Amino acid sequence: MSTSSSNKLLQVSIAAALGGFLFGFDVAVINGTIGSFSGTATGFGLSSLMTGIVVSIVSLGAAVGALLAGGAANRFGRIRVMIAAAIFFAISALMSGLSFDVWQLIGWRLLGGLGVGIAAVIAPAYIAEIAPADKRGRLGTLQQLAIAVGIFGSFISNFVLVKITGSADAVSLFGLTTWRWMFIVELLPAILYGLFVLRLPESPRFLVSIGKEDEAAAIIAATGADKDPAGRVREIRSSLDTDHRPRFSDLKDSKYGLRPVVWVALAFGFLIQMAGINNVLLYATELWQTVGFTGNTAVFIPVVTSIIGIVMTLIGMAVIDKVGRRPLLLWGAVGMFAAMLTSGIAFLQGTLTPEGTLNLTGPWAAVALIAVHAVYVIFCGTWGVVLWVFLGEIFPNQIRTAGLGLATTGNWIGGTLVTMLFPVFMEHLGLAGTYFSYAVVGAILIWLVVRHIPETKGVELEDMSYQTRK
Repeated sequence: MSTSSSNKLLQVSIAAALGGFLFGFDVAVINGTIGSFSGTATGFGLSSLMTGIVVSIVSLGAAVGALLAGGAANRFGRIRVMIAAAIFFAISALMSGLSFDVWQLIGWRLLGGLGVGIAAVIAPAYIAEIAPADKRGRLGTLQQLAIAVGIFGSFISNFVLVKITGSADAVSLFGLTTWRWMFIVELLPAILYGLFVLRLPESPRFLVSIGKEDEAAAIIAATGADKDPAGRVREIRSSLDTDHRPRFSDLKDSKYGLRPVVWVALAFGFLIQMAGINNVLLYATELWQTVGFTGNTAVFIPVVTSIIGIVMTLIGMAVIDKVGRRPLLLWGAVGMFAAMLTSGIAFLQGTLTPEGTLNLTGPWAAVALIAVHAVYVIFCGTWGVVLWVFLGEIFPNQIRTAGLGLATTGNWIGGTLVTMLFPVFMEHLGLAGTYFSYAVVGAILIWLVVRHIPETKGVELEDMSYQTRK
């Protein structure tokens, strides 16, 4: 591959993965606003359940967006669907900040969730379809890196805004409180993402599916994705069977209801959310206020964690095509299980104050702080890196977008449930019980990898087939 082709391929992949930045930013920005919009001073005076709904509604929107993204991408192309996601992100950012009752906020965050779901499906599928097999893993991890950077961006912007204005409840520009500006600042990266996507070439596999084979070959040549563009086009055409358009009915199986590969992908996506990864991010400030960290410290701790998460993502990116997908998943599942179990034990050592704050004394506060954030750090270097790469490549060509859409929908349904229920679990089970339940899910993830996850490293998409491990 020539240097110019390699650079073109990298530019294309980075531009596509920018959707991941908005994905991460949109999901995590709520972290700095929860105490304000749920309170009575400048917010809506919400119950724990309503607070959970506001936080989790993005995940529900993402589930819907993911479900629709595959069919829309097959009909309209990957680029047009990514542009739609950018528009959803932009509108949601602006209007969430301008919402003056809780139902408006829920509605506009639901729209942002549609953008999250679309970006989660289309970006990894697009990168998988445009990259050569030997570089697909590393380029595919750009999505996770972008998500990690987006999470960091939301945390740092929240921290800077609080540092400038004094608190999330403070009145700022144009008479809007700071927590509203935390939402609105996402408008800028949403516009930039839309502008980048407008310059992307369409997926060669989509072009072949609609009969534009010459254009597909030209894009393959320009990106250096294959030394024989015409030969690659023939392989794509053969694998797709142009008389057949992908649809969700293709995912069905007479024996199991759904094809085994679909069940594995659904379990993969759903269970990692049920392990509570999102709650480490979304409720980080609230969590550390609960165990005694206050003010800027509670806001700043997630910033440090997100930086470490980016470093771990880079490490995972560097090794994914060397050690493979499956070893990273196994190491990550074991590590997260141990960290969740340790977190639950640490929280058991605390005592509740009359105000409901968990008082951790001595070394247990440090153990809890390290163990909880170790869950996210380990995730970033393992499951976070592999997640979208694996889902983008495990399916055969004929069912990729439909299968990826359904698996991602399962991922966000899990995210909706675990995020919405976190405040309720905190009320009734406490932090210890909540994290012990996550540890149980971690144990199931270990079993899933050992029993059912195949290795997909270096396999061409046209040759992809699923075989369960014995």
